[in-house]
Amino acid sequence: MAKKLNYDPNEKCTQAIVFARVSSKKQKDKGVSLDVQMETITQYCIDNGLKIVKDLSIDESSTKGERKQYHEMLDFAKTCPGKIAIIVNYVDRLQRSYDDTYELNKLRKEGKIEIHFLKESLIITKDSAAMDLTFWNMHVLMANFQVNTMIDKVKASQTQNWTAGKWQGLAPIGYLNTKDEDRKATLIIDTERAPIIKILFEEYATGLHSLQSLWYKARELGLTSKEKNHYKKSPKFGKRTFISRNKIEDILKNPFYYGMMKVKGNLIPHIYKPIISKALFDKVQEVFQSKSRDVFSHQQEYKAIQFAFRGLIKCDTCGCAITPEHKIKKNGKRYVYLKCSHLRGNCKQGLVNENVLFEQLDNELFSKIQIPTRVFEALKKNVLNNLEEEAVMNANLKRNLQTELQILINKEDNLTDLYVSGKIKEAIYNRQINAIADEKTRLEESIAKYKEITKDIKATVDNLLDIAGNLSDIIHNASPNKQNKLLKLLIKDCTLHDKKLKYTVRAPFDKFIKCNSPTQWFKHPTQDLDTYANIADEVKMVKQQVLVS
Repeated sequence: MAKKLNYDPNEKCTQAIVFARVSSKKQKDKGVSLDVQMETITQYCIDNGLKIVKDLSIDESSTKGERKQYHEMLDFAKTCPGKIAIIVNYVDRLQRSYDDTYELNKLRKEGKIEIHFLKESLIITKDSAAMDLTFWNMHVLMANFQVNTMIDKVKASQTQNWTAGKWQGLAPIGYLNTKDEDRKATLIIDTERAPIIKILFEEYATGLHSLQSLWYKARELGLTSKEKNHYKKSPKFGKRTFISRNKIEDILKNPFYYGMMKVKGNLIPHIYKPIISKALFDKVQEVFQSKSRDVFSHQQEYKAIQFAFRGLIKCDTCGCAITPEHKIKKNGKRYVYLKCSHLRGNCKQGLVNENVLFEQLDNELFSKIQIPTRVFEALKKNVLNNLEEEAVMNANLKRNLQTELQILINKEDNLTDLYVSGKIKEAIYNRQINAIADEKTRLEESIAKYKEITKDIKATVDNLLDIAGNLSDIIHNASPNKQNKLLKLLIKDCTLHDKKLKYTVRAPFDKFIKCNSPTQWFKHPTQDLDTYANIADEVKMVKQQVLVS
């Protein structure tokens, strides 16, 4: 069905979007300021009878970030009734790279937009000659070259400053950014925060603190952040922006405080006054290593023991790993409990019996992926037959579409020969070439839809059905090690909040649990073949280790 247009590609353009942009303070102050651009463009629209329906005067880079306002302008152009012109002063005000050319060119070819570049005296339309299009591309190329040249200069300047021991960017907490007598950027000691930083190093070096307790200490001392978040009200300091708990670890591991800055993985001496000695810094790193060894020893103690939820869950409060361990009741019964490892300090996450989590998963997941034994084999045979039939159908359809595509390619070559030899006019050639390009795109998209169903995919579906069809029984009768393998196949992104497990069901099980009947349950293999190709190795391994062994 032909796409219904809200404009006539051949109509005269009578409306315009005014687009002006600056990306630096220097540009704002000079001849490319927004006011100058807007004045010139507005006068052009008046002189050429173009009604301004939207004006954009923006301050954003054309090479960094998502260019939100630029894309909003394009969205407006697409939905605006009638053909519309985009008016800009210079090519480099609209674009400085080829990343934006595709969308502009697409709208131009469709006759939806015209682009007027005033200083280059260039108007780009759907019927623009090859020379005009080449000029447009050349101006974009020159703008892109200018950007890359500036980047090279910045990198060279950065390397020169680093070699001289000069820091670039926001000062580490405990220092302040300022200017020296020559108005050049430098750092000075922050007399409010630096003493607190030193105290934190000294306190942690005693080995008596966790990161959590040191964070509380930092708040008591009034260590505030430079970011505009973490607002807390305290009786002593009023409304302050306290540093985050994770920032404490960053501070204690930052060599800047004893005189070395880390640049691209290398340590370089800097020229600023240190806050602590290297001996104190080294002592703090020794405490970190000692605590890591203690945690590692605890983990090794349980490494040989099998646990169902090992390596699956993180603490929802602090992000640390949730680790399992055995507990023995007074009656001699053994239970497995899960608890936060507290690597980043103590949090309020309590112990939870793993049976509580199994009960939750049983209600939410295992019980919803069940097939009666009496119908399982018949349904399994049915889905594998459907895959076989789909494989044959896809192959035939793909072959027919590829034949059609080759015919179009031949037709495109013939048209080009006729155009080069002067036997058809440029307007006719462009119209037919564009029509062929659209049809080629449609065919290529159709070809991509008909996936190849290989023997590996069929084997994966077969293996996965064996697992899923008996999932509840397998889970409850398997050893902890096998349960662990099944759980990793079923769920991901697991976090523990109090005694509740948060998780995401992995594909294709996420679709299985949404089905209302076994018949729907078995339709998915033909609908989402990529999923089965992606998990082939995992499913094969789990079946071998859980069902066969």
